[in-house]
Amino acid sequence: MKKILMLGGARSQIPAIQKAKELGLYVITCDYLPDNPGHQFSDEYQNISTVEKEQVLEYARFKQIDGILAYASDPSAPAAAYVSEKLALSGSSYQSVHMLSRKDLFREFQKKHGFWTPSFFCIRNVEELKKLEHKITYPCMVKPVDSSGSKGVYQADCCEQLREAYDRAISFSRCGRIIVEEYIDTPYHQLHGDGVVSDGKLQFIALGDQRFLHSVPIGTSLPSEMSGDMRKKVYEEVSRLVLSSGFQCGGINVEVRVTQAGDIYIIEMGPRCGGNYVPQLMEAATGEDELTAVVQIAMGMPAKIRQPKQITCCLQYIIGSRKSGRYSGLYIDRSIRNKIVKLYVHKKAGEWVETYQDSSQVVGVAIICFQNMQEMEADMKKVESSIQVIVEDA
Repeated sequence: MKKILMLGGARSQIPAIQKAKELGLYVITCDYLPDNPGHQFSDEYQNISTVEKEQVLEYARFKQIDGILAYASDPSAPAAAYVSEKLALSGSSYQSVHMLSRKDLFREFQKKHGFWTPSFFCIRNVEELKKLEHKITYPCMVKPVDSSGSKGVYQADCCEQLREAYDRAISFSRCGRIIVEEYIDTPYHQLHGDGVVSDGKLQFIALGDQRFLHSVPIGTSLPSEMSGDMRKKVYEEVSRLVLSSGFQCGGINVEVRVTQAGDIYIIEMGPRCGGNYVPQLMEAATGEDELTAVVQIAMGMPAKIRQPKQITCCLQYIIGSRKSGRYSGLYIDRSIRNKIVKLYVHKKAGEWVETYQDSSQVVGVAIICFQNMQEMEADMKKVESSIQVIVEDA
């Protein structure tokens, strides 16, 4: 039986572990959290941090694995690429994945290769911030260069907010660096979704309209309201980035902003599938099975996935609490209950939940399907009242 090493066993990684089992693979999971729920679905678990690439390599060599996958995990992606490169397994180069995983390196790459790039500054300490403050225009985005799931990402509208955002963002950076970048204004929603790359070419991509509460994502809806011609141009630009980056195979998670003038800014192209069940959104909306494809690619198998011909109206809604407290349950209004095709809940009664500010505070995710765009837009306007987290005050 062929063996796959899955980096991480968080709740949102369970579908990938289960899919690998369905495909007849022997699944080994590893991370530094033995109580992560995904480990109960694997055949074997090893306590190794997924960011320690040398330790992961040593263990992978010992277990004689046939494939490795960092599913929906930015921090783990470089280690997976490092191992696949060293053991000549299916995967992308460590150099390309490392670059795509680091926001500062990614911006430098875009600038060098002629992509539309926000103006940006990389900052390591308060002294550097003070020296650059007079050059920064507002609003701006402040981000750790190596975090994921919107952790430590803030919008600053003035100098005082910039300093507050710096203090918060730097605390989320493992390498102690942040990036302050130009806010790209757009008349559209930000585009967001997943793609699948095979043999260095973009085989599949679907991007929808990302929705935010302040600067925190609360969901993505497909299809996008953006015109088909503009979406085609965006797909072509993402394809060009894939080719330029040297990323060879696997899932990618993409965020794009298009200006009024039609300039296409690729805000992010993460070298892994999207978190918060984006692959499940992709399958519900397009009928194409991204999850199976990325597991097959990791094992060096041909993946049967193609560009979708049509898209069903679907919404990925990230369920977060609007206040902190003890989790008591979910209120789901009957007007939307029958439209939910998948519901993932991460909390149990009595567990503490924080006010939703980033992916670490997600209570659950609902994948919701609709008959048409009009119905979807109408329900999205009231989705926060239709699906609510019930908490008991401390």
